[in-house]
Amino acid sequence: MRCRLCGAEAAEFVSGGAGYGECPVCGYIGVEPSRLPSPEAEEARYRLHRNSRSDSRYVSWILEFVEAVEPYLRPGGELLDFGSGPEPVPAALLRERGYPVLAYDPFFAPGDDWRSRAWDAVLVHEVAEHLAEPGAALAELAALLRPGGALCVRTRFPPRDREAFARWRYRMDSTHVGFFRPESFAWLSARLGLRAALVEPPDRAVLVRPA
Repeated sequence: MRCRLCGAEAAEFVSGGAGYGECPVCGYIGVEPSRLPSPEAEEARYRLHRNSRSDSRYVSWILEFVEAVEPYLRPGGELLDFGSGPEPVPAALLRERGYPVLAYDPFFAPGDDWRSRAWDAVLVHEVAEHLAEPGAALAELAALLRPGGALCVRTRFPPRDREAFARWRYRMDSTHVGFFRPESFAWLSARLGLRAALVEPPDRAVLVRPA
């Protein structure tokens, strides 16, 4: 099985009746290709989400991420919320803090304007685990960063123990097709010419383009 992050040959294993490949080069764990959902199945699953600004617990969880990555944001810098979902709460919270934010989502906020612009930061909040081709997608986003710009990712790091991985609820979402270890972000930063400014369990990483 090909690693969809770095392209190396991944070691195949079965967990909970499902097939995966774990990459010995970058540490990424991807589902077997036959389990990649169709766009229609993805959209249907996302429409079941109830991530609302009116949910105080959800907002507090988003604020944890915003506060963790804000030291790496240029004051007033232009931000892209990539894969913003049906209700882009991170974008709303950052706008309140004085950042111009464009929300993009292939299902809920489509368009290609973001591809022709440069960004001071790109937020990939609970999106990386959904990417069918994460290597290509993250390389495209990194190329849009201005000098000093930050790629800010939130995605849950998987357990290393196989039995714990089998019980891990995060892998059971049918649209979660790949999982990043901390070493995956070390590999990414080297590959993309970025600096791994923050890689912090359980779920956050900030990669910065040199100024």
